[in-house]
Amino acid sequence: MTPEQTWKDEGGHMSSTAGRVTHVAGAALPFVAVLAHQGSGATEHGFGTMREAEAFIKRNTPVPTRKLSPIYDRPAAD
Repeated sequence: MTPEQTWKDEGGHMSSTAGRVTHVAGAALPFVAVLAHQGSGATEHGFGTMREAEAFIKRNTPVPTRKLSPIYDRPAAD
């Protein structure tokens, strides 16, 4: 079992629109994941490592939309 699988359930849905990690020097949990929510204020969640904070954001925010045109997915011409 990976460490991520042992983390508590965060609700099972992606109510956040974006997230970022901040660092608070000297705090017991120095890495803070700040999640933005549409229609309400941001929430903050403390973590011991940056990796944990980033994983939390990844689990609780939608996947970014595609930036490149699908034309780039075609095989190169011979």
